[in-house]
Amino acid sequence: MAYFPVDLHAHSTASDGKLSPAAVVELAARRGVHTIGLTDHDTIAGVQEALAAGDRLGVTVIPGVEFSTRHEYDRHFVGIHILGYFFDPRHPALQEVVQRVQAARVEQKVRQIEKLQSLGFEISVEEVFAQVTGVPGRPHIAAVLMARHPGRFASVQQVFDEYLGVGKKAHVGRTFALTVAEAVALIREAGGLPVLAHPAAYGPQVDVPSLVRNAVSVGVEGLEVYYPYPRLRDGGRAVAQIEAMARRYRLWMTGGSDFHGRPNDPASLGEMGLATPDFESLRERWTRR
Repeated sequence: MAYFPVDLHAHSTASDGKLSPAAVVELAARRGVHTIGLTDHDTIAGVQEALAAGDRLGVTVIPGVEFSTRHEYDRHFVGIHILGYFFDPRHPALQEVVQRVQAARVEQKVRQIEKLQSLGFEISVEEVFAQVTGVPGRPHIAAVLMARHPGRFASVQQVFDEYLGVGKKAHVGRTFALTVAEAVALIREAGGLPVLAHPAAYGPQVDVPSLVRNAVSVGVEGLEVYYPYPRLRDGGRAVAQIEAMARRYRLWMTGGSDFHGRPNDPASLGEMGLATPDFESLRERWTRR
């Protein structure tokens, strides 16, 4: 199949992906994806490894991150994701906040595991963290839960729907998380471009125009327009809707597959993204600003 040459949304083992940062870059090279954004959840730990692999293989790696933020939306606390691109990964404030966020993620996952134990599941902190090479995520918990209780869950999504999703039986919040405004300000302070990730993928309780309007009001400068929405319940019209809002607010437009290397990914690496001229225009305009 033909792949997009630019994929700005990919995850590695630095967070909850299945491939190492170098292996993500190697897969991109094999598929003819000449530019990728490594956007691990709440961490930039994989960036240097990916950059080194990119230099070796001729793949341009854009330093990226995907912050999970806390956002009160119509009395529902929704984890809105903010992508950051083109920042300085050595920026002191960015590194300090990332360390705080990572510590909070670890503490949250321990409490979620303890909650599952109290509900009668055989699962331990040691088992979950043994498979983590970077920042622990709920998919790590779900994988152990499914292995420990074969036949109980048909999919990772079922684990989330019953136990690990927001408001479900074993979900607990973090002791520290950035707000949307704080994540945006941090990315901008580090010289980066803050982008609202997949605006139409947060579920039916979120009104997309209101979400975009609120994000713009706190400094978001881009929207992830080109995302595998057609494979989600939101339907195939989402791309056109997000693109129209990006033009209305004069926002930068990005795109990517949200690749994790898992069977239930919205798309595989390079199956969604940008054409080369669109990315070059974005990068050139960003450099000149």
